[in-house]
Amino acid sequence: MHIILMLALVISGCALGSNVTWLFGGPVVVLGLLCFDMGTPAWREEQEGYLILLGLGCGAFTILANVFG
Repeated sequence: MHIILMLALVISGCALGSNVTWLFGGPVVVLGLLCFDMGTPAWREEQEGYLILLGLGCGAFTILANVFG
């Protein structure tokens, strides 16, 4: 969860910085990067494990969809 939140905040901060001003986008990017320290280390590892499993499942689904579709 912290990885998805971090990614969303960094992307939105970059979009704000490019389209509006870096005075708004810069703090959003920094807030997104602070998500690396969110939660306990055990919780972060558990979340990363779930995301790896999800990524592997999506990769396998994509390969199967291309082969059979």
